[in-house]
Amino acid sequence: MLKDQLEKEISIANAQIEELELTTHVVSPENTLSDIITFENPSEDEVNKRKLKRVYMKKRKLLYLKDRLKNNFTFLCNGCGEEITLDRLLIMPKAGFCTSCAKNT
Repeated sequence: MLKDQLEKEISIANAQIEELELTTHVVSPENTLSDIITFENPSEDEVNKRKLKRVYMKKRKLLYLKDRLKNNFTFLCNGCGEEITLDRLLIMPKAGFCTSCAKNT
């Protein structure tokens, strides 16, 4: 199930990147986030650069998780044994507990 979610999210990220790259100057994922968010009144181009940066970062996390799945890594909670949700893994790619168990520890 997680593998299918990852594939879907990677496809969405690729489509978003393609669309944003057409409307703005490409921002390298290696640029620091502070370089992008220092504008007080951002133009539409700056807003698109910020979106593009976030999508690049999300895609890198998705590819990292996909690679871990290829290496037979399972994303099961160390507390309850249930699969950790993709939303949680995107926030904490090395999470060992699901949200419920993390709250209870």
